[in-house]
Amino acid sequence: MKFILSVVLALAIFGSLTQGRGISQQQLKGISQHLKDVRVIGGSDVAEGALPYQVSIQNTFGEHVCGGSIIAPLWVLTAAHCLEWPKQYLKVVTGTVNWTKPDAEYAVDDLKIHCLHNKPMYHNDIALIRLSKPIVYNQRTQPVNLATSNSLNDGDKLTLSGWGSIKVWGRTPDILQSAELSYMDHAKCEAGVRNSEWLGAGHICTDTKSGQGSCHGDSGGPLYNMAKNELVGIVNWGEACAVGYPDVFASVAYYHDWIMTNMNGGAQC
Repeated sequence: MKFILSVVLALAIFGSLTQGRGISQQQLKGISQHLKDVRVIGGSDVAEGALPYQVSIQNTFGEHVCGGSIIAPLWVLTAAHCLEWPKQYLKVVTGTVNWTKPDAEYAVDDLKIHCLHNKPMYHNDIALIRLSKPIVYNQRTQPVNLATSNSLNDGDKLTLSGWGSIKVWGRTPDILQSAELSYMDHAKCEAGVRNSEWLGAGHICTDTKSGQGSCHGDSGGPLYNMAKNELVGIVNWGEACAVGYPDVFASVAYYHDWIMTNMNGGAQC
C-alpha cells in the first residue's frame, strides 16, 4: 500500500507540473529521465564515513529520491529538479552509506529553488533544503566546503558519489557508490553533448568515455574535488548512463553568491 500511494502521488505531481509548463514531448522525455529513481556507473562501494557530506533525499514513504550535500547545520544543497515533491513529503537521511539504514533523519522546513530553473531548459538546476532542526555532526556526518571559483583544468580528477542505478532504469543500490571522473573543458563539453542549447555558463562537465559516470538516482548529488577539499558540482543531466557523452553538473562556484544569499535570507534570484 505504501508503494502504491507513493506512485500515485508522484504521478499526480508530475502530471500537474508538466501540464502547467506546456512541456513538449521531447522535453517531457528529458524530465522523466530525471524523475526516475536518478548508481554511479563504474563505481565502487564507499567506506562508512569516507564522504560524510553525502545525504539521501527521500520521500516520507522511505524511498530514495535524490542525492544532496550538507553545507551547513540547517542546509542541504541539491538540484532543483529533485524537489518536485511537496516539502511535507520529503526528508533527509544523513551519516550512512546505506540509505536504508539512516544514522539520522531530518524533516524539511523550507525549499529554496532557483526562480529561473528550466528557463531556459535544464539551466539553473540548483536548490537548497532548509531542515526543521540542525544536523548533528559526528564522524560520519560533516559539511562540505563550497568552491568559490572554477580553477579546474581539462582532465582534473573529481569524485562523483551517489545511490543511482548501475544500469539504465535499474534499481537503486543500498550502498553508496563513488567514481573518479575527469573534468572536461567547457568548449569540449559543448561539442560533445547532444543538446548544446541545454548547456550554459552555470554548468561544468565530466568525461564518461571511461565508462564511468552518473545515472538515474544520482541527481542532486555531489561532484567533489579532493585535491582542494571542495564541492564543485551538483548532478544535473546527461545521456543515461555513461555511454560516452559528457555528464553535466551545476557549477557550485557559478552559483556561490546565490547559495549564500538564500541561506542568509535574501531573495531567491
